[in-house]
Amino acid sequence: MSRIADEILFTHIEVAIAIASEATLVGLGADDPRTQRNARVDLARHLVERMQGLEIESEGNASRNSQPTLFPGDLSPMG
Repeated sequence: MSRIADEILFTHIEVAIAIASEATLVGLGADDPRTQRNARVDLARHLVERMQGLEIESEGNASRNSQPTLFPGDLSPMG
């Protein structure tokens, strides 16, 4: 099974959370369970949208190109 380097995945998730809407982040700490759930769903959608650009390659690949960024304009390509 292909695997993404932990450091790359961590960085992409961290940036996605950092640029999530303020309303979503505030909703995560809300007292209302429905508001919390809606915030979690919004954050999950945001993460999925950002991770659609992630390319997973097997370790056996002979050509090790740099990993493309998940956040065009936010980070330069990693690798």
